[in-house]
Amino acid sequence: MSLMDRMRAKSLHAAALLLLFTASMSPASAAQVRGATVEDAIAMVRIQHGVTPEDDVAAFSPDGSQAAFVTWRGDLARNTNVYELRLVDLRSPLGVRPPHIVLTREFPGERRDQQASPIKQLRFVQGGKAISYLGLDSAGLAQAYLLDLATGTETQLTRHPSAIRTFTVGPDGKLLAFSAVLNPEDGSAQRMEDDGVFMWDTDVFPTPSKFTLISPVLSRMNGWNAIRQYFLVEGGRNRLIFDTRQSRPALPLDLKDEKVAAAPTQSLVDDSSLPFAVLPASPDGKHLLLYPYQLTEHPMHPEKYAYYGAPHMNAYTHRTAPLVGVVDVATGRIEPLVDAPSPQFERYESGAPLWSPDGKSVIVYTLSPERPADPPSWVEVDLDTHRVSPLGLEKDSRPLAWAGDGRTLVLSRKGEQFGRLARGSGRAWGKAVYTGAVKGFNPDWSVASDGRLVLGVRDGLRAAPELVAFDPATQQSTPLTDLNPQLAALRLGEIAPYHWQSKADAPADGFLVKPVDYQPGKRYPLVILLDDGTLHKEGEPYLLDGAWQLSGHATQMLAAQGFMVLYTREPPMRDVVETPAEGERIRTYTEAAVAKLDSEGLIDPLRIGIAGWSRAGYYTSYLLIHSSIKFAAASNIDGGASEYTDRLRPFTDEELKRVSAPILFNSHGLWSLVYHGAMADRLLALNRPADILYFQSASHSTTRPQHRLRSLGSNIDWWRFWLMDQEDPDPAKVAQYAHWRGLRDMRAKPASGVGK
Repeated sequence: MSLMDRMRAKSLHAAALLLLFTASMSPASAAQVRGATVEDAIAMVRIQHGVTPEDDVAAFSPDGSQAAFVTWRGDLARNTNVYELRLVDLRSPLGVRPPHIVLTREFPGERRDQQASPIKQLRFVQGGKAISYLGLDSAGLAQAYLLDLATGTETQLTRHPSAIRTFTVGPDGKLLAFSAVLNPEDGSAQRMEDDGVFMWDTDVFPTPSKFTLISPVLSRMNGWNAIRQYFLVEGGRNRLIFDTRQSRPALPLDLKDEKVAAAPTQSLVDDSSLPFAVLPASPDGKHLLLYPYQLTEHPMHPEKYAYYGAPHMNAYTHRTAPLVGVVDVATGRIEPLVDAPSPQFERYESGAPLWSPDGKSVIVYTLSPERPADPPSWVEVDLDTHRVSPLGLEKDSRPLAWAGDGRTLVLSRKGEQFGRLARGSGRAWGKAVYTGAVKGFNPDWSVASDGRLVLGVRDGLRAAPELVAFDPATQQSTPLTDLNPQLAALRLGEIAPYHWQSKADAPADGFLVKPVDYQPGKRYPLVILLDDGTLHKEGEPYLLDGAWQLSGHATQMLAAQGFMVLYTREPPMRDVVETPAEGERIRTYTEAAVAKLDSEGLIDPLRIGIAGWSRAGYYTSYLLIHSSIKFAAASNIDGGASEYTDRLRPFTDEELKRVSAPILFNSHGLWSLVYHGAMADRLLALNRPADILYFQSASHSTTRPQHRLRSLGSNIDWWRFWLMDQEDPDPAKVAQYAHWRGLRDMRAKPASGVGK
């Protein structure tokens, strides 16, 4: 039996004993049983993000009587995730009938897509009697399906040889159009297979890496050169109308410019750079909106727009400055809706375009070709005349949906305030009126609205996320789900917002989780979990494990083991990203937090661990090299093993000599292993303890249950070993601790000959 099998068997046995034990106990006594475990985090039912083509949390039926959303949870016994399409009754009395499951799919996850799901892009059709959705066929390829809600019968709408990315159907459920991935054969693969190529050959590797030569090869292996094709469906036949090879980078790449060379390499040609793609049909089915759309012979020149000169813009945003295209379904002809970019990089304002109920106009977020100095805004564009009428919305506001009268837009401001914008005389717009706000909506989930109700996700520091309906007219909010009643029985560590000053003008904050059996006056080992920008600047989310990323960050599980945990929000970084000041901001930010915790007598300054995922992995490495804090251990999760602000160059031996803390590298896939392995090799040559936990098929944000069990469990073991000098007596971990004791002994040895 393998180590993973033994770990799984042990966790299942423990879970079974717990169920037998708690079944005979009252809720009050069961609440005293235990703190949170990794198994609790895996089994937690979670609401899927973005289930509609517009990325809303739910889809409404045409009459507003019901809504559809998707949940998922881990099934550790079968090492898969279980996805469930649920329908909720929105008729009065609201919330009395619990949601019921109409479709269940098992899906372990996708290595290349951390947001992959077997049920997404939901749309009610046939008057609410059926739902179209993007699912997976027997070969694991995404295809379009139609689900009859009365009979449960599924009909496969597409049988394309490659994965479907977006699709649109008419009100009758008939497939109108779709887009799909294509991996072009350009001859370079054959050259690499049969001939041999130099790594500087730009015909094979258009964006070579100066420092890590394997990176271009790994990019090709991961299919990052895939393109996207768009098809109209006519009489059962597919007609190609657009191919992203017809697009071009909005600005040419200048690899001599170090900032350009360090930025992402994708352009509108690449399928991987099109996360905001939509393909909605007009109500009469005569037109489609194709976004993003761009032609080589129709350059946008985004450099003329002041918006693209903002500090947070980089070469990538310049190269992905697309139009919204209007497709005539009868002819396949495409023309720009507005001859200006429609950027989708703003947090609150931007969003998918909306057809008017009569199909005569489009509500769209765009820049203005006549006023290039103006920021982007929401406007209405007449389809026949292309006349542009500004809506006059203030910052952080956007339209959600049309109200039932067809003349009023439902608005959202910062995701928690709602209002209406009505037409005046003719087609002129009046003034926005905000009618109310609902507290506790988590902005990680985009709200949905049918013009009458707003659906969103509410959670809290001790309350798991639930779907909630908000009525702007009555100001009433009603919970619609109770997805995780079992979590109420856990003893969670006390969690509260924590604030400090990193410097005179820079307030900083995060969440401090105290040990489950916290004793005032006692100093505890501290684990700092760095955020990668996934925590919003406001709100109090439920943190059983991590926010968004679900590996490594064992928040409440660490509290159950006697650790103090500081989960930090990322400080504002837009003005310093990709500069040497980026790491320094994190350093002063983190050192100030530790200083305050120490002054309050909460932590043992000799037992501090630091962990970060993705770009926060870079922050972890930077802190180990540059911070005055003497970290006792570190965990670097799928990122950070190079100097990000200097074209991803490897850290020098002089830099690595400053690292004193043992590092656990968590490598998700070959790309990550290449970077982590290079840094770990140099550290070991310098007698700096380093270990690698490798997941060959894990996505960037790990979702597969066994991966999460191993990742979260091993990180807990790592912190207990280095910060508490404790070892799990599980016989399956004997070799693990023998290896770690060897790493601990390494510190006493002089460095080997290399790099002295």
